[in-house]
Amino acid sequence: MHWADVIAKKVLEKHPEGNVVATGITPSGEIHVGNMREILTGDIITRALKDGGDEKANLIYIGDSFDPLRKVYPFLDPSYKQHVGKPLSEIPCPCTEHENYAEHFLEPFLESLKELGVEQKTLLTHKLYKEGRYAQGTKRVLENREKIRKILEKISGRELPRDWFPYNPKCGACGKFVAKVLSFRHPFVEYICQCGHKGKADIRKDEGKLPWRVDWPVRWWFLGVTVEPFGKDHGAAGGSYDTASAIVKEIFKRDPPPRHVYEWIQLKGKGAMSSSKGIVVSAREMLSITPPEVMRYLIASTNISKHIEFDPGLGILNLVDEFQRLEKGYFEDSLTVDQERTYEFSSPTYLHRDTTHLSLKDMKTEKDFKKVEKRPIEKVTISLNIPYRHLVTVYQVGGSFEKALSILLRTEKKESFSKEEREHLLHRLRCVKNWLERFAPEDVKFSVAKEPPEIEIEEDGRLFLHILFERFKNIPWTGEEIHKAIYHSAQEAYKPRKGFALLYTIFLNQPKGPRLGYFLSSLEKEFVLARVEHYLKG
Repeated sequence: MHWADVIAKKVLEKHPEGNVVATGITPSGEIHVGNMREILTGDIITRALKDGGDEKANLIYIGDSFDPLRKVYPFLDPSYKQHVGKPLSEIPCPCTEHENYAEHFLEPFLESLKELGVEQKTLLTHKLYKEGRYAQGTKRVLENREKIRKILEKISGRELPRDWFPYNPKCGACGKFVAKVLSFRHPFVEYICQCGHKGKADIRKDEGKLPWRVDWPVRWWFLGVTVEPFGKDHGAAGGSYDTASAIVKEIFKRDPPPRHVYEWIQLKGKGAMSSSKGIVVSAREMLSITPPEVMRYLIASTNISKHIEFDPGLGILNLVDEFQRLEKGYFEDSLTVDQERTYEFSSPTYLHRDTTHLSLKDMKTEKDFKKVEKRPIEKVTISLNIPYRHLVTVYQVGGSFEKALSILLRTEKKESFSKEEREHLLHRLRCVKNWLERFAPEDVKFSVAKEPPEIEIEEDGRLFLHILFERFKNIPWTGEEIHKAIYHSAQEAYKPRKGFALLYTIFLNQPKGPRLGYFLSSLEKEFVLARVEHYLKG
């Protein structure tokens, strides 16, 4: 079974319907591919819950917009030093085009979710506090603060300061969360700030907030969260999940969501992604270089307990080709159940599959799950399952979208593309163009030499070109046939390695390049013959 179906089945045994799946990110910087593992994991689990019969299952995204700015990050102007300690929702937008700092980073993220097909309800903590959603939970926390102190100290193994108080007032003068609590008498917390201002914060309003280890169980309680995947930092022994679980049980008398810990996404050669350290590929960047279904596939194809090494360079080509092989197998009905579910969860469009009549113990074999009828899918573009590597070659040969489409018409042997096919190919070609400009290794880039390069060719090299020229005249102009012609010609008169290098030099003026047969097939046959004949005459 797919990892999401395993999680869903266990959740549904306890909560047959009405599950709330939560995810959350603090929008303090660029929301990157690493962050996307959480919300896509939540989305995939939500779909699995719906497939399992919970039609009311829904996903909420909690943006921690009321968190303070903790420092001046490398990507910020030094002037932001004056805002350290203030809520992100009350700090000016870095580009001046959004309502506040939090919105600046949230807007592109939420747009990405639409493109990825993630259906969710966005909740922002600064609004939740302002609307009084935290009021009752905060009151209960403050009334039980000594119990909570003992829970935190026992589970985390840390001794809290004597003046510790589970509420951070926001100073009415400087607007920062740096005040010291003096007393509490519902609904007011009296404080004195480092700036010298003395005042009272009303816990029913957005005049202060709970610290993270207490905030988390409170939101579980008032939002009714039953499932929440979270990163391994929260899942460490004595960490915030352990303390939150104890608090929600003892103070709010309800069970915590089960432990579902996901591993980090590592950026190849740089480690775990981090906005504050500048180690990121943003969600928007990812979607500019690859189709949304491939980004979903990156998450859906790997069990949450395993880390993902993300390579935005050559790894993108492998990732897209992997997905396209999966897609082809799905429509040919040649996949395992786990692979089928991976494809379904990778689709931006929710592909519902009814599994309500099956339980974990029933699903013993592939045949058991195969009994579940797939939803019919209209896929007009499945006939255009063109390898991404080939699109990289075609775009560089053509040099423009229209010329690339012309080459594809010829190589795919089509009279024309339908509107859907054209849009599909244009989207992928735009991704290819962006990838070439931003992440492609230099040795992948090339341009066809407009004039024949001036080179010295040895006698056996000329013989190889002569044999190849005669073969080229009589073969179908396809990548596979061209490759075989080159290989066999080089075997007869040259060496294959030297033959391939010679052709790369003739056409690209460099000794290496893309897969040669498919590259030459993207060129007009007459052009290739004329270029080879040039060296036979020389």
